Amino acid sequence: MTVTGCRPPLRRVVFGVALAVLSTSGTASAHQVGGTRFEAPIPLWLLFGAAAATVGGTAVLLALTRSRSASLDADAAASLDADSAAASAPPRSVRIPAPIGDAVAAVARVGFFAVVALAVAVGFVGPQTPAENVATLFVWAVWLKGVALLAALVGDPWPTLSPWRTVYEALARIEGAEIALASYPERLGEWPALVGLLAWVGIAENLTVLPRSPVGTAVLVLGYAVAMLAGGLAFGRTWFRRADALAVLYRLFGRVAPLDVRSVDDAYAVGLRPPWRGCTVPARSLGAVAVTVAAVYTVSFDAFTRTPEYRSILFSLRGATGLGPQASVLLYLLGVALFVGAFVGVAALTVRAAGSPGWRPAALAFAPTLLPIAVAYEIGHNYPFVVRNAGQLVGGYVSPAAAPIAPLSWLSVQWFWASQVLLIVAGHLVAVVAAHAVVVEYAPSERSALRVHAPLAALMVGYTVVSLWTISRPVAA
Repeated sequence: MTVTGCRPPLRRVVFGVALAVLSTSGTASAHQVGGTRFEAPIPLWLLFGAAAATVGGTAVLLALTRSRSASLDADAAASLDADSAAASAPPRSVRIPAPIGDAVAAVARVGFFAVVALAVAVGFVGPQTPAENVATLFVWAVWLKGVALLAALVGDPWPTLSPWRTVYEALARIEGAEIALASYPERLGEWPALVGLLAWVGIAENLTVLPRSPVGTAVLVLGYAVAMLAGGLAFGRTWFRRADALAVLYRLFGRVAPLDVRSVDDAYAVGLRPPWRGCTVPARSLGAVAVTVAAVYTVSFDAFTRTPEYRSILFSLRGATGLGPQASVLLYLLGVALFVGAFVGVAALTVRAAGSPGWRPAALAFAPTLLPIAVAYEIGHNYPFVVRNAGQLVGGYVSPAAAPIAPLSWLSVQWFWASQVLLIVAGHLVAVVAAHAVVVEYAPSERSALRVHAPLAALMVGYTVVSLWTISRPVAA
C-alpha cells in the first residue's frame, strides 16, 4: 500500500480555498454558539461550487499525477491498533521512557475511572438540573465528544481510559490470567459496536432527553458498563476491542491523528505522520465499514436535526405514519441505511471500473478514507460544546466560588462558522488524498485511475456540499 504525498499543486489548492472560505459564508447555524444569523459577502452557491470544485479538482489532479511515496509498512499498520504488538519506531520520533509513559497512563486510567464513578453517583443523588450535575456535564461533552476529539488529535486513548476495561483488568490480575468463558465469535465482527453506536450516539444523544437528564445519563452509563463487563468476562479482551462502540469509534478516529505513538522495546516512540496515512489501511470487517459510514452520517444527522428542513420532514413522517417520537428514530435509521447503501453502491461501481471481482474488498479498502470527513465534522461541530461544558465543569466543581469559566466567550458566530467550513473542506481534501492512495492499488494506469476514483470522488463532492449546506441552515426554534 502506498501513500500519496501532498505535492505543491495540492498545497496551493488548499491554501487558496482556505482564503476563499474565510471571506465567504451565508446564513449560519452556530450549534452550541448561538442562533445568530449573519449575511455573507457572496452567495452560498458560490461557496458550495468552489468547495466542490476544490475537492473534485484535487481528485482529478491526484489521479493524473499518480505519485507514489512513503509506503505504509506492516509495523505502521499494526500501530493503528492499540492492542497490537510492539512495532518499530516511526522516523524522527521522540522516545519517552516506559516508566514515565506507564505512570502517565496509570494516572489517566485511575482518574478517568474516578470521574466516571462520580458522575454515575451524582447523577442519581445530585441536583437534577443538567447545568449543575457532573453526570450531564461530563458524560455527553467531556467524555463522549471530548475523547473523540482527543483520539482524532493524538491517537486512540480508550484502551487506557475505558472504565469497564479497567475493572476487567483488575479482575484478570486477581485471577492471574485473561478471563474468558469462550472465544469471541468471528462472525460477530464489529456488528455489536454498530448497534451500540446507533443506540448511544445516534439515538440516545440526538433524539432523547437523556442528555438533559442526570439520572437518565447515570442509568445509561451504568447499564452500558454492565453489558460491556459481562461481555468481557464471557469473551475476553477481544470483546472490548470489537464489541464496545466507543472503542471501535475512537480507534477509527485515531487513524486520522497526526501523532504516531508506538510501544517500542522499553519506551514509547512519538512521531508525526500525514493525517491520511492511517486511512489507507483496509477496514477489518464489514461491521467496521458500517461503523465508519454510520459515524460519518451520525455527526451530520446531529447538525441536521437542528434545521427547519428536518422539522418539516419529521412532522410529515409523523402525519403519514401516525407515529409519535418514534418517527425521529425511524428517520435516523432510514438515513443510516441510505448512507451505507450509497457507499456499498460506490464500492460496486469502483470495482466495476477497475475490472476487479467483488465489492467487498473495495468496501474494506475505501471505507477508512471516509474517516477524515467524519473527524473534521466531529471537531468542527463539537469543539465549542466540549470546551464550554469543560469550563462549566471546572468552574462549578473545582472552583465553585470563582466566576463562571467561559473559554470561548471570544468566539463569534462568524468565526465559528468559518472554522467549520475550513475543517470540512480540509477533511474532504485529506479524504481525497487517502482515497487516491488506495485507488492506485486498483488502477493499472493513469487513465483507469481517474475512472476508478470517479465514484468515490463524486460521493465526497456530494458530501462536501451537503455538509456545508447543513451548517449554513438556521437553527430551528
